[in-house]
Amino acid sequence: NLTNASYALVVEGSEDVQALNALLPMLSKKVKKSIEENAIVIEAIGGSGNLPYKLSLLKTALCETHSLLDYDTAGRDAFSKAESDALITEKECTFVICKGMKDSEFEDCINIDIYKNAFFERFGVDLDKPTFKNNNKWSERVRATFLDQGKQWNDKAKSSAKRVVSDEVVKNPGNAFN
Repeated sequence: NLTNASYALVVEGSEDVQALNALLPMLSKKVKKSIEENAIVIEAIGGSGNLPYKLSLLKTALCETHSLLDYDTAGRDAFSKAESDALITEKECTFVICKGMKDSEFEDCINIDIYKNAFFERFGVDLDKPTFKNNNKWSERVRATFLDQGKQWNDKAKSSAKRVVSDEVVKNPGNAFN
């Protein structure tokens, strides 16, 4: 995809790519056409720590970049490292910032109503509990809710949970945003 791309939206994970490929075309006909023609690609970095490496590769390929990062310690640190390496500027980055939250992630912007039933079906986890209803970032709230309901939490569970959210965004992009 990068062969023909002039622009790359750099995001942290493959789940973000999947969700944004469903959401962005719905928000703009121009963006939809650019994605369909591969003029814009949404590129996952596999975690915020890989941001400097991915940006250096994209710049070598003469691709203009913009990054969408979670507003958490990892996202802020990755931005700072890439900025100190002269690979990114404030203008070239947007953080997912949710009012009233110290840290936030892409999933914090997604309407829980589109994925809470899928969560229960897939994991047997009820998100309508106090452990999920606070101002911590999404993955911390989901972790607490899993553990509170006797479910294990590890990197595999976190990845599966994020995939459930992105799958549901693809099914219902019109109602996805919180």
